Amino acid sequence: MNEFTLEEAVALIYRLAVLDKTAAKSGQLPDITQIGLVCGVLTMNDQIEVVVKFHDEIRQYNKEEFENQITLLES
Repeated sequence: MNEFTLEEAVALIYRLAVLDKTAAKSGQLPDITQIGLVCGVLTMNDQIEVVVKFHDEIRQYNKEEFENQITLLES
């Protein structure tokens, strides 16, 4: 199973993330509600997950979900 290591998850903290992968890849500006900030790391059921704060909600992702749903914005 593909899981975050602690080092991988911590390296993502304070990175900007876009929920809509199609907008990020096509060069379009994403909707403000689709942009989030990786703000934390937690352990759930012996698996490391990252926490992303979006405009109106907070979501947590394991590595597989993160890779499938999130695009990181380069600064």
